[in-house]
Amino acid sequence: MTMMSDADIDEFLQGHHYGLFKPHIYERGHAYYDAGRVGEPEPIAQDLWHAVVRGGDDYQVDVRLHRGRVVSAACSCPYARRAAYCKHAAAVLIAMTELLRRQRDRERGIDPAFPNDASFAVRWYARNQFSSFPRLSDDDWRAVKHILETLYEFPDLEKLFRRMTLGLLGGSDPDEHHGRWTPLNTEPSTMTLTQQLNEAARRKRHKRRDCDSSLANMRLLVPGFGTTQLNELPHTWMTILEAAYEHLHDAEGLRRLYSYYILIAQTDPEAVYVERLRAVSGDHWAEDRDEIIRLRGKCHRICGMSPINPAFERLVREERLPKDAFDYCRQVGGAILSIRMLDVIAQDPELLEQTMQRLRTMLRDPDSDIYSVNDGPSAERVGHWIRRIDTAAGYEEARALAEHIAGMFPRREKLRAALEDYVPKTDTFPELDDDDWDDWDDGDDDGCDDSEIIFYDDGGALPPRDDDVEYDSDEPGEGSDDDE
Repeated sequence: MTMMSDADIDEFLQGHHYGLFKPHIYERGHAYYDAGRVGEPEPIAQDLWHAVVRGGDDYQVDVRLHRGRVVSAACSCPYARRAAYCKHAAAVLIAMTELLRRQRDRERGIDPAFPNDASFAVRWYARNQFSSFPRLSDDDWRAVKHILETLYEFPDLEKLFRRMTLGLLGGSDPDEHHGRWTPLNTEPSTMTLTQQLNEAARRKRHKRRDCDSSLANMRLLVPGFGTTQLNELPHTWMTILEAAYEHLHDAEGLRRLYSYYILIAQTDPEAVYVERLRAVSGDHWAEDRDEIIRLRGKCHRICGMSPINPAFERLVREERLPKDAFDYCRQVGGAILSIRMLDVIAQDPELLEQTMQRLRTMLRDPDSDIYSVNDGPSAERVGHWIRRIDTAAGYEEARALAEHIAGMFPRREKLRAALEDYVPKTDTFPELDDDDWDDWDDGDDDGCDDSEIIFYDDGGALPPRDDDVEYDSDEPGEGSDDDE
């Protein structure tokens, strides 16, 4: 129930709210939406909407409308204390736009537009590669489809993953290699294609040996980026197959391909394929969802499948599948991932308790890696974990853990400050002064570095910013008022 009139919906869908945001803030909001970090917006009163956005913390966002126009927005993030229209508010407004547009189209009997993203990218690539690029006929596209499906052994995704693994392992059985590849970082890779190009150029100037010339793993294009090389296409040859499916309006082919993209996803923007698959699947959505979960459970040890998968996380979160979220965390390992998926696991009390037992053991151990460094970012990470536990397991559980942690490290003032919502203040632990607060990067204002989000076309502990990396001069400076 939207609690909005048709006239108000039409007015809202005009998109006047775009002008309320600085362009880079709106782009970051779109990145959050594409990554599936926005809970479904809900009307909680007349002209008042609410949603939760998962950033450095779970941020509460309220949007007030009047006759379909935004009159105010409020967010619990630190940035919103000085600027009401933050990236989290932008993400919620984008989610509201998509929700209301789908509702209006259903009521009017309008089918969703068939995808054409790959076709656009392939046309750009072809025009840069060939001086005269003719318009391909349906028969031409059918030939392209047949050749690539044969080469990739579509539609048998399980067979495709096994063949990929045999190639990577030199023909040996993948089961023999299980356990040898342990991910050290449970955060998805999130550099944009433009950022990676800039970094590659910088390394080339400095003759760094670790320069990675391959851009094939950067799946999503940045708006306005001119595709001139095959490996700049989002999924290289697969993007050409995707364009063939689009041209031929082959919904079944796109369903298989989007399922494959979800299974191999490594970066936040690739989570957008969950939404795309849902749109193109229609009545087959449950079938496609279950097949993805089956393949993930059976093939997660295969090297062609990323252990950290933001798209799969979005799927199990939006479908509210606590058992699959629990199995995913167990397969990959790592407390950071368990914290990130704790809100989903919490929907099953038994699985929540099993997860909390492991988290309690780690958080109560003074020798745990999470306490190895006594600085601001480490303290904020612990505070973030406790707040996630509060949301999922309750205040008393969070308070008990916070008090135990504060008792283990009575002289860590930054840690005490990060836990102040759960641990009473005492004279022994003075308030932080300005110098203390400057000990870590607060440029993003929500504890979530925006370098972890790729901007697609238009939580756990986060890795610190690399001081050795030169960043573009046109990027907002760290800690500046313009950098949310």
